[in-house]
Amino acid sequence: MTQLIEEEFTFPVTYGNTTLQLRGFVFRPAEADKSLPPFIFNSGFTGGVAMYGQLFGRTMAARGYNAVTYDVSGFFSNRDVRNTSKAGDVTVTNVSLEDQTIELLALIEWTRQRFGAAPAVASWAMGAVASLAAVSELARSDREQIAYYVPMSYTRLSALQNLRADAVGAHLAISALADDAAIPPFDTGTAATQTGFYPLDPATQDYTDVQLGKYTEVGKVDRWPGCSHVTALSYKSYVTFDPESDLAGIASDFPPALIIHGIANSLHMPSESVRLHQVYPGLKGDAPVLIDDMKHGQQLEDGNPIFETLIGKIDEAIRAAHG
Repeated sequence: MTQLIEEEFTFPVTYGNTTLQLRGFVFRPAEADKSLPPFIFNSGFTGGVAMYGQLFGRTMAARGYNAVTYDVSGFFSNRDVRNTSKAGDVTVTNVSLEDQTIELLALIEWTRQRFGAAPAVASWAMGAVASLAAVSELARSDREQIAYYVPMSYTRLSALQNLRADAVGAHLAISALADDAAIPPFDTGTAATQTGFYPLDPATQDYTDVQLGKYTEVGKVDRWPGCSHVTALSYKSYVTFDPESDLAGIASDFPPALIIHGIANSLHMPSESVRLHQVYPGLKGDAPVLIDDMKHGQQLEDGNPIFETLIGKIDEAIRAAHG
């Protein structure tokens, strides 16, 4: 059995003229496979080490990788660093994909310096949108690119709004609010949640509450989702955040990619990854990897056969690229 070591660290992130320190976490074997690149996992909205990051980190470390992950600013271990404010007794979280892109670029650089090699980056759902922006920025600025890219359950965020009971009504209502107005974290199709940030059907909310609640309890951080309210600006900015639309205008090299989606995902539709595969400029295989019976996050649990299939495909692709 592989001996795993867990380490906490801080890394600097510069937002405009301000540099702050975020906490990150390393999961590594006592003896890493030196033929493999280091591995970063990131996830958007409430994601990070407090949830799926610890699962991917430990699993990839058991396969020989130095795995790195972090909580996005405003959540969990990085809740008080940035992107939270008070409205009376209520803590309001600002979800910023622009900030998450900056943070991921900083984590890529920290990982490169720590382990002496460009990392592979695997990203979940909204995190895959932030990582696409980060990969594009590396290509645009002609900086050293990451070693491999694995977007999972990618969805253009404007398309996600189609899950709302009244997408037009919600958009008009939220757009009319002040940027710092507090809105619910989720729109579950009720009148009370119409102005929610993230459309989520009740069944998905139920399983995530149980599954991700357990992860955050183990991590001894705020219980999932890690916020009670988000800013209206969070919605306004994320529906227009679209790095995919800029891909055609970037001529520089992109990393090889394995684009993965679950066929049974009813929250983030597989057609989104099919379209990304069509427009992604780097090496990407003949088609995206669509995994039978894989839903959204329901099967992201240690020992689940779907999760083992997912990890196996990621590991195989990275090893093939670096063999």
